[in-house]
Amino acid sequence: MTVEVTEHRLDFRMSPRDLINIGVFGALYIVTVGLFNLLEFISPVMTLVTSALSIVAAGVPFMLFLTRVKHAGMVTVLAVIVTGFMLLIGSPPVTLLVGVLGALIAEALLYAGRYRSRQLSVLAYAAFSTWFVGLFLPMFYARDEFLSSPYMAEMDPDYVEKLDSLLSPGVLIAFDLSTVVFGLIGGALGLRLLDKHFRKAGLV
Repeated sequence: MTVEVTEHRLDFRMSPRDLINIGVFGALYIVTVGLFNLLEFISPVMTLVTSALSIVAAGVPFMLFLTRVKHAGMVTVLAVIVTGFMLLIGSPPVTLLVGVLGALIAEALLYAGRYRSRQLSVLAYAAFSTWFVGLFLPMFYARDEFLSSPYMAEMDPDYVEKLDSLLSPGVLIAFDLSTVVFGLIGGALGLRLLDKHFRKAGLV
């Protein structure tokens, strides 16, 4: 059986199909992350646990999205949509910056593999997942402002106090590093579950 290989281009022109795919998979990604994050209100510890679970679970829609990615720019636009939505629900603005930087690294990895490398696709998802770092990044340089932000104001004061106690610099650094680890796990899981789609798309 011969797999037709599409010539990939390094440009940022988006076809209507590209935009539809970005919108559809962006929505699927956000819903997947949101379902797990609903549990973060249980306790501060669950905030970290649900973030890890979100990264792993969201690997499935992201990896399926990659079977539709044929050129540069699509992953970055997806990152802007995802982190832009997070900003709307109260995440710190730095989340958008971290998300775009992670997406650009993912773009470089995908291009290095000519959008056909399964291994680099997994690495690309790990890079993309680092946008989660932005969620708590202000705890390093604007801790008081973060804990008194409108989003945190919706939490119980006891919850905020426990979160402040939990998120020490050491825990934050471990969490930041873990986003890559769980991204690799999520990417590998998505690759395994969607292997047939990857082969059909010509990813080897």
